[in-house]
Amino acid sequence: MINVIIADDEEPARAEMRFLLEQYDDITITAEATDGEMAVKLCHEHKPDLVFMDIQMPALSGIEAAEILINSGNPPYIIFVTAYDSYAIRAFELHAIDYLLKPVETERLESSLDRIRKLLNSDQDVSVSLKAMKDMLGGYKERRSSKVITVCKDEKFHPVPVEKIKYAYADDKRTYLVTTSGKFTYKNTLHHLEELLPENFIRTHRSYIVNINFIKDIEPWFNGAYQITILNDEHNVPLSRSHSKYFKEIMQME
Repeated sequence: MINVIIADDEEPARAEMRFLLEQYDDITITAEATDGEMAVKLCHEHKPDLVFMDIQMPALSGIEAAEILINSGNPPYIIFVTAYDSYAIRAFELHAIDYLLKPVETERLESSLDRIRKLLNSDQDVSVSLKAMKDMLGGYKERRSSKVITVCKDEKFHPVPVEKIKYAYADDKRTYLVTTSGKFTYKNTLHHLEELLPENFIRTHRSYIVNINFIKDIEPWFNGAYQITILNDEHNVPLSRSHSKYFKEIMQME
């Protein structure tokens, strides 16, 4: 039997994956996670053979959760699930890790499971697979960075270099970028924007992403939350309790 954990912050996506996997006699779903932190915790508890990991999740992204698992010793195999068909997909195909595009197609899922079955039944040195996973994650983070983000203002499109972006946030179903030149509207979701930004942009809240290069100071707030002051900006950026652990690690606050 192949013990599986499903990690996705959206219940319909988990339900769809659950339904598809229940068609296989050799698959047992041992747990489901609603964010990256929960996925890591459940993997440590249940020690699954395989995790279906959504890339975009709160607390920790799927990429961040995978990095923790890979470096923790005896990690499961990971199949990333994403709504975005991007340049990173090629990297996934070249290594012992796999990917699925949403909505998940049965034929593609069967191909991924066959690949995992072969890996689990092979005599391949585990360290080889781990190295491939680490190389893939590094390649993903390096390739995903865009140099320019196109935004809107006064019915015009404006290309903005990413190094000029201070932070981004979602409000009332709209996404905004606050830059050194002012505030602009972004025509897609905050999740989609996060896919395009380099590593110095950190999710601090389910509705906020901040460029750490523009952080002036960080003030404790309440219930484990913080307020982040941005250079030359009158508005603070919230750091929620659920996002603070990874943020503190990146900022070396502990």
